[in-house]
Amino acid sequence: MKELLLNLKKNKKAIVFVASMLGVYLFFQSLYDYVISPNTSVDAVLIDLIISQSEGILQFLGYELLTPNPMYTDHMGIKDTAGVIIGTPCDGLSLFILFTSFLLVFSGKWWFKIIYILLGIGLIHFLNVLRVVALALVVKYSPESLDFHHSYTFTLFIYSIIFLVWMLRIKLYQKKGI
Repeated sequence: MKELLLNLKKNKKAIVFVASMLGVYLFFQSLYDYVISPNTSVDAVLIDLIISQSEGILQFLGYELLTPNPMYTDHMGIKDTAGVIIGTPCDGLSLFILFTSFLLVFSGKWWFKIIYILLGIGLIHFLNVLRVVALALVVKYSPESLDFHHSYTFTLFIYSIIFLVWMLRIKLYQKKGI
């Protein structure tokens, strides 16, 4: 017990950081879940943006798109496939909140935090668009593996990139104090 208390004392900064980040994350996630999401169309706007950008990339790559079907909302893909549906959990907003929570709690200059948060959210959105494009390609060429890639491959990829961007932020702080 004495050793545990000594370790807690030694790691006080880390514990306070993790607790603070968790608190900020839960605050923003609750704000989103109970205030923003039910009362605004932020998810719909973000999903529409993801769909239009993903379709633009697929067209640029030479693919013909599914004809829009009014019975299916938030649906897109390559012609002659089942396509993919982009739901609110997949629009990236919860990742924006997670990414931002870490940066708000982390030390550094506020002007740099804001710039880094905006660039990071832009990167996460871009990766999410590429993920949707990749999922549409998976549906075309290997539809039986869609669930695996949706659940594991792309989730691991995006969380790994977020972690690496956080690590870059820590390195920048250590070297330049910003």
